[in-house]
Amino acid sequence: MTRVMCSWVRKPILTCLGVGSFALAIGSSAGCAAGTPASGGAQAPSAGTAPPRPATATPAQSAGTEPGAATPLARAAAPAPRLPEIVLDPKLPLRPLPELKVENIGLHIGGGPNDAETKAPFLNAVAERFPSFMDCYKKNEDPAPGGRFGVDLHIARGGGHPRIEQPRTSLRGADFRACLGAVFESVNFQKPKQGPTTLSYSLRFTLVEAP
Repeated sequence: MTRVMCSWVRKPILTCLGVGSFALAIGSSAGCAAGTPASGGAQAPSAGTAPPRPATATPAQSAGTEPGAATPLARAAAPAPRLPEIVLDPKLPLRPLPELKVENIGLHIGGGPNDAETKAPFLNAVAERFPSFMDCYKKNEDPAPGGRFGVDLHIARGGGHPRIEQPRTSLRGADFRACLGAVFESVNFQKPKQGPTTLSYSLRFTLVEAP
């Protein structure tokens, strides 16, 4: 019997500006008093009328540049050129990753019997750990070719977790092998009908190319 598993922001500021000619006539600067006549009988600007602002040169004119010429600040604010876009060729579809498969390829009960009915509880118990076996495969130092892993499992009379011996494999990586051994030790077997039982168990990892 075979068990298989696959994974796939400015506020306005009010300023009071004195007119230059008026200030020279009276010999002192004008005060900022809203709605109050200025000294010397002169009338203050009526409410709602902004006082004339002195003509000032623009930054470009002060620097001696021609009107309309771009200033350094304006040049710095210019938008950056747009980078070219990368377009994938639809005629070249992406190749999917291979699929990892793990399956039982052998179970022998020491002393027998070795019929399908007797093997079923042991196979089912190990199959529950297939996802963990696949997680261990990430630690394989050479995962591309796949490979086999075998081990002897000694189950006590009352069942439970086995004692493992004689691990055998061509798969590389001490961490990988240790991970597989720890998973086998975590299997919880039912009480064997024949008393203490030794199993010889093998599984195989295969990388299957997607169609």
